[in-house]
Amino acid sequence: MRARPNIFSVTSRYLIREFVAVLIPVVLAFLIIYLIVDFFDRFDILLRSHADALAAVRYFLFKIPLMLTQIMPPAVLAAMLLSLGMLSRHNELVALRASGVSLLETAFPLVVLAGSIGVGTLVWNETIVPYCTRACQYINNVEIRKRPQRGILSERGIWYHGANGFYSIDQIDPRHGTLLGLTIYQVGANFELQRIIEVASAQWTGEAWLSSGAFEHAIGNDGQVHTRAMSPDDFVITESLGDFLDVHREPEELSYIDLRQRMRELSRKGIDPSGYLVDLNMKLSVPFAALVLACVAIPLAGRVVRHPSIAATVGVGLVVGFGYWVLLALANALGQSGVLPALVSAWAANVIYILLGCGLFLSLE
Repeated sequence: MRARPNIFSVTSRYLIREFVAVLIPVVLAFLIIYLIVDFFDRFDILLRSHADALAAVRYFLFKIPLMLTQIMPPAVLAAMLLSLGMLSRHNELVALRASGVSLLETAFPLVVLAGSIGVGTLVWNETIVPYCTRACQYINNVEIRKRPQRGILSERGIWYHGANGFYSIDQIDPRHGTLLGLTIYQVGANFELQRIIEVASAQWTGEAWLSSGAFEHAIGNDGQVHTRAMSPDDFVITESLGDFLDVHREPEELSYIDLRQRMRELSRKGIDPSGYLVDLNMKLSVPFAALVLACVAIPLAGRVVRHPSIAATVGVGLVVGFGYWVLLALANALGQSGVLPALVSAWAANVIYILLGCGLFLSLE
């Protein structure tokens, strides 16, 4: 009777050790390349802003956690192909198959390790990445670009100190250039509240804002509040969409819990939060890209081939990785447009690649 796969066996520990020995330098190489490309991409901004060297260093240090999240799936894919490719080149996979060790038994410890990396990435994204990303954005806007800190963000919305007063914004939709749930508090010289303007939505046309559903609540000297409907010409928002986007927090900068809380707040205020459903589900599916790619890479690299070409192995990795990200982006676009349900669009790439990996396993066994 064939023994069950055991992650603590000598063979499993050897395979894990060989994989980790390749994964660490691959991650470091990818990280260094990412840092170099990002540095030269931002070099012109650093020069024009006369950025302090320490601020620039802190910016890249706080960006490293997000970089690690982004490079981990392709790094796992490359390390899996290279480590198994080298084992095949040294005829070690041939020896394992000849001694009765199946490809499934060979793959088991590597799949478990890839799954652990996926869980670790999920926890990393929920704890370290949001804090570091917010710090990175602060350093970029305030310390490097020398812009005043005019916005305050929370799970309940955005507060912005604008030319017309203090703005409270429930939601900014960058895709459509829309502000939802805008409230403007205008104060006098002594900071006494003079009037409140409530705007259901404001659409950026490229040159100006087109508002709808606006009401003014003016506070008279006697303390009475006078309410009237306002036309788009009655007031002007001097800030552009870019000004508000500087303080807008993208879903990538929020943890799953924070984004879910934002959606609940929007629902409570009567604003449809369905635009965030795909992003919410993506936060659970994307961290497991390393596991998904490993399930395809193992049977591809685990074929019993004498003296495999390293160039061919790298080429296969590029094709597999590129195909996964293209499929993920396509499903994401279909989900954002409403063609696919949010849950389907977020997990479609993972399910398709898992099925592809299972098919490759069965064809080799």
